[in-house]
Amino acid sequence: MRSATVGLVVLMLATAEGAAQPVTAAFSGTWVMDRTRSEAAVQEQPVGPVTVTISQTGSALRLETTRDGKTEVTTYPIGPNPSLAAEVTGERRAFWDGTTLVNEGSKDIQGKTIAFREARTASADGAEMIVETTLKLEHGYEMKGAQTVVTGKNVYVRRR
Repeated sequence: MRSATVGLVVLMLATAEGAAQPVTAAFSGTWVMDRTRSEAAVQEQPVGPVTVTISQTGSALRLETTRDGKTEVTTYPIGPNPSLAAEVTGERRAFWDGTTLVNEGSKDIQGKTIAFREARTASADGAEMIVETTLKLEHGYEMKGAQTVVTGKNVYVRRR
């Protein structure tokens, strides 16, 4: 009886531990922006062709982004989902929110700091990736009636 109880406790702990792990999609590979379905391609100053190569491990997310002939490589440590996940903090990090892979950080643009978040979801067949971007405009951009948080959605197709 005692060994059956111990076995049941071990099984319950293993099941609970497994349930706490995020469900992860495989984003590793090369993705090309579908400019016909992406908001970045229809803004006032449209973005040219964009290619993103993603390498993900259990502990790091590496993004190699090429746009306008320039390549930028950024690596984010993957950690647990933060308790204040809804807050765009500007801290360089990545985490799983269910099946969504989130990365965030900050950039200086024309001497002003912009915090950003990119939330990636994959289609069921893994052929498409939707990236929802949130930008939080920091000090220096405040003007009466101006938005300080803007969002956009871009669609990428996996390059085979």
